[in-house]
This record gives sequence, structure tokens and C-alpha cells, in this order.
Amino acid sequence: MKNRGEGKDKMNNKLGGITGLRGITACLIAYIYHYLLLFQAMPANSHWGTQILGAMGFMLLSASDVFFVMSGFLMARKYENRQIEPFREYIFKRISKIYPLMIVTAIWAFAEENIGLHLLGYYPLHGDGGEVRYSLIALLLNVLGLQTGFVADGDTYAVNGPSWFVSVIITCQILFYIILRYVKSRRKQNLIFAGMIIVGVLAILYPVNVPLLYSCMARGYLGFGIGVLMCRGTSGVYENNQEYREYIRQGSSVVALLISQVLLYVILSGRDHVVLNELFIQLTGFWACLTFMSIYGFVTSRILGLKIFKWLGDRAMTIFLCNLPTDIGIALVDKYWNLNIEYGSIEIWLLHIVISMVIVVVVYELEKTLKNAVKKALCQRKIS
Repeated sequence: MKNRGEGKDKMNNKLGGITGLRGITACLIAYIYHYLLLFQAMPANSHWGTQILGAMGFMLLSASDVFFVMSGFLMARKYENRQIEPFREYIFKRISKIYPLMIVTAIWAFAEENIGLHLLGYYPLHGDGGEVRYSLIALLLNVLGLQTGFVADGDTYAVNGPSWFVSVIITCQILFYIILRYVKSRRKQNLIFAGMIIVGVLAILYPVNVPLLYSCMARGYLGFGIGVLMCRGTSGVYENNQEYREYIRQGSSVVALLISQVLLYVILSGRDHVVLNELFIQLTGFWACLTFMSIYGFVTSRILGLKIFKWLGDRAMTIFLCNLPTDIGIALVDKYWNLNIEYGSIEIWLLHIVISMVIVVVVYELEKTLKNAVKKALCQRKIS
């Protein structure tokens, strides 16, 4: 039997796969789902291309849920054998990672949309419900991180639409802290996380539209709870190599069955007859399977752990949050100067990706530099 330290080293190597999956998912959401949704165009020049992109757009409808599953898994992994820190330190770590970029991109999108309203007489992109979404009240809620799940569902108040999930994921992480801090029994903790999953399912199927129980918040409970229990249920798998191989054989079979079942459901379901809330629940299982395979799959973990995918994974949040402001800027330039950009063109789509990635790299490096400068200043202050 191999010692626990070697098992942890193997597990750390495997987590490169989850980073890669995060990067790929962020790109698919930004450059396929959001592109199709925002520009109402499909960059395909053939029937099969249109069908494939349409199917991908449909599947990516709930792709944000994979981030909830990953967050639950990684949080459970981090605190598997360590005591949780005081709340102030705990929440500061989470907020400092995501809030600065969320606030900056919200202000960015807010400025672009209102400049567009002034110049064009209408919001240049994602203008439905703009009077609410691009109001000062909405901007204030975004600065506080309360844009979703507290006063409304979805992206109603999310100035930067994709940022809706930030409110949800921070709420799940706060609940995680409360459970680990005040419930000492591991068994009781697991029962509570299972309860989160049940609450998530019920609140998705039967929305009550009250704070913390809106359907988007429920999707967070469902995915996060699955992620936590997935981690806890597989925590000892690397201690014995033979057990590990057998686990992969059995686990991969189950995963393959679940994925094929979801794909079959999507293929056979006529879109006009799909019950959206049921689809969210079913697709959460699909994203959980992908997360599982990115960590434990013998082949998939290595593919997703390639440097290019890990590079994208490190910038996933930047890709995700900079996507809408970038697209608003493109739409504003297009409409103000009457460029009549053909968004259905593959060349335009590829150019859009290039422009977006350049912005992502610049923003990521700026954010990294500023965070390092702040960290250095705080360290010097402590020393003095």
C-alpha cells in the first residue's frame, strides 16, 4: 500500500484536469453559447455545422453549473484534513479572488450600455430589461455581490449578465463554512450536503421566488452539494493502486452510462416540449460526470491536464466575466459606425475570439500585477 503523501501527490496532479475542464467550459460558454445568444447568429456555412452548433448551444444552456460542481469538489478537497479558518479570513480569500474583476466588468458593461443608450437611443446589446439591468440600483447590487438570488432570479439585476453565478457561488461557500464550522460530525455534515441537493432539486422544480430560493440559487445548491459529496465519496481512492484501477473501470462505466443517457435525452427531446427546469437538473448530472472524468478518468484527466487547457483554466474567470463587456463594445462600434458586421461569418467569429482573447490576456495580467502589488504593500505594512 502506498502512503497517504504519495496519494495526495497523485491527486494534485489529477487536479490539472479540472483546471483544464474549467478553461474549456468557459470558452465554450463565451464563444459559442453567448455568441449565439447575444448576436443571434450562427457561424456555420453548412447544414451539419448549424445542427452541431445548435446542439452545443442547447447543451451549454446550463454549463455554468459545472463551476458549482467544481467549487464544491475543490472546497471539500481543501478542507478534507484541515481545520477551517476564522470566517473573516475565509471570506476575504474568496471575495478577493473574484469580486474585484466582477465589479470592474460590471462598471465596464454599465458604462458601455449607457453610452450606447445616449448615442443610439437604445442599448447596443442584451437590451431586454435594460431599464432594470443597467440602472444605478442594479450597479449597486452588483458591487455588493447581491445581483442574483436575493431580490430577483437569473440576470435581471446582473449588469454583467454572466456574473449572476458569483452571488450563487459565494452563498454556497458561506453555507459550506457554516456547516464545517458548527457541525462537527462528518456524517451529519454529509446529510446536510445531501439536503442541499434535495432543496436544490425541489426549488428548481417548484420555484418559490423568495431570497435564497430562486431557481438560479437552487442550481448552485444542487451542483455544489454534488461536488462536495463527490469529493468525500472518493477521497481515499489513491491510497491503493489496484483499488484505483478497479475504481476507474467501474466508475468510468457509470459515468459513460450517465453521459449517454443525458445525450440521448437531449437528442430525442423536441425543443418545444422540453421542460427547462427538468433539463437543468438532468444536465447537472452531465456536468458532474464531466468533472468526475476530468479528475479520475485515466485518459480524460491527462488530456484536460495539457498545458494549453490549464492555461485557459487559469484565465477562466477572466474569459467568463470579460466576455459580455467585450461583446457590448463590439456591438456599440458596429451600430454607431454602421459597419453591418456579418456575425454569421466564420471569419468574423474567429476574429471575435482573437479580439476577446487579447482582452482576456491584458486584463488577466493587469489584475495579476495589481493583486501582487497590493499583497506586497500589505506585507510591508505588517512588517513595519
